[in-house]
Amino acid sequence: METEFKFSLNDTSVFDSIVENAEINKMGLDAVETIDMHASYFDTPEQDFRQRGIAYRIREENERITATIKWDVDVSEGLHRREEFNLVVNDERFAEAPDIDLFISSDAYDVLYEAAGHKKLQKTISMDYTRRQFKVDTGKSISCISVDEGIIHHIDGYDVPICELEIEWYYGDESDFIDLATLIQNKYALEPENKSKLQRATGC
Repeated sequence: METEFKFSLNDTSVFDSIVENAEINKMGLDAVETIDMHASYFDTPEQDFRQRGIAYRIREENERITATIKWDVDVSEGLHRREEFNLVVNDERFAEAPDIDLFISSDAYDVLYEAAGHKKLQKTISMDYTRRQFKVDTGKSISCISVDEGIIHHIDGYDVPICELEIEWYYGDESDFIDLATLIQNKYALEPENKSKLQRATGC
């Protein structure tokens, strides 16, 4: 399960302010990490995954390639909850022509198979963005605060900018995580973002 808040931004200076903020910074676990992201999403020609609210993503994260399935999404006031399964991919060729068999030992496989069987998958959209992130330990919960800036290559052929802040719950007291996110939202007057990057890319 993935649980995170998303907030839309006009620029990334809010993230810099959070990093510099003494109240937040004293809880930081690590220095800010920068990750270059290239994400590609795959679906059947009939868009079976899209119709069922399933995301199949292959993402290059600096030198690492990760395959991710997301489904059963629930969103309210910028808080996104969804089932998620991730696997590190060692074969770069798989990233260009993935299938569902990679997930055969997980619940994600059943979700994918029920949606589309073994239909051939094709790349639908891609994104290029840079993520800066750091972990936060309040003593009750551990979260990750990140900012993404870059471009979504829209399904209809045009580009959409990415500029958003995410606060993801890793583990610990969920209510404490929500309190932290609410504190940051109120302090910086952040606007909740109820659409995922994929939804903004497909226009739904």
